[in-house]
Amino acid sequence: MRIALLIAALLVLSGCQGMFQTKGNVQVPIVSIGTQGVEPVLTQNTPPREVFEGSSFSMIVTLANLGTADVDQGVYSLSYDPQYLYLPRQQAIGSFAARGKSTFNPRGGEKQLNFVFDTKPLGPQLQGYPATLTFTACYPYETSAPLIVCIDTDITGKQPNKACMPQTQSFGSGEGAPVAVATVETRMLPHEDPNRIRPEFVLTLRNLGGGGLVAQQYYREACSGRALGEDAWNVVSVDAALSDTMLTCTPTPVKVKQTGDTRVICTLPEGIPLTAGTYTSPLTVTVGYGYLKSINAQVNLVKPNI
Repeated sequence: MRIALLIAALLVLSGCQGMFQTKGNVQVPIVSIGTQGVEPVLTQNTPPREVFEGSSFSMIVTLANLGTADVDQGVYSLSYDPQYLYLPRQQAIGSFAARGKSTFNPRGGEKQLNFVFDTKPLGPQLQGYPATLTFTACYPYETSAPLIVCIDTDITGKQPNKACMPQTQSFGSGEGAPVAVATVETRMLPHEDPNRIRPEFVLTLRNLGGGGLVAQQYYREACSGRALGEDAWNVVSVDAALSDTMLTCTPTPVKVKQTGDTRVICTLPEGIPLTAGTYTSPLTVTVGYGYLKSINAQVNLVKPNI
């Protein structure tokens, strides 16, 4: 049955333009695009718009991992007005796991949560009360941006017919994560050793997921409402490797702007010998962070005689 459902899902997805690439005679879903991570979504008609005092109602939230990174230790919290609503405290916080999108699971994993609230009496002074519920998912996430760059040791331009030219590459569709590596500019700079050149890569980062950023080690505290210093917010770590060699990236850690571009410079301090010529090489950029995504719902509590 599960295999049949998977086949049916793939057939539906095969009709979506731009979501598949062809390898030989096989269409493979492209999953490393987009700017979403774990998205909390309310089930339709939950919670209800109106509830009588002294009754119960459900709020059903689905956590859908629409990005490419696996989440093994995500946490969530649900805030509400305890003066008029009751939910056992141990149910208002919890943990979750959801696999990221992959070739064999292009929809990603999800988890459904059902919260059952009891409403309290409004008291004689109130005829109704608009209660706000806020659900927040907090989780560690990672953006992986593998690409091919041009290494050109002939920075004076004396050699004709080169295999490639260093350039700026743009990635407008994201890499399947909330923080996007929007552009990568490749530069070839002089080295202290005249027989070498120093590759430099200027990365442009953007938070495009519509949620909050926090240093990865603080995502749990952020979800619990614990006060964090300014240095904990909008912070990411950046690692980059040219082929198998790690680069030095600055600044570290990186403070991402809430709007606009944030630039990170990654270099190979030891450089590359001029005799290496001109060639292409894999560059892998990995950005690590904690991410917070919230949704709000409102329930109008009313007296039965209204």
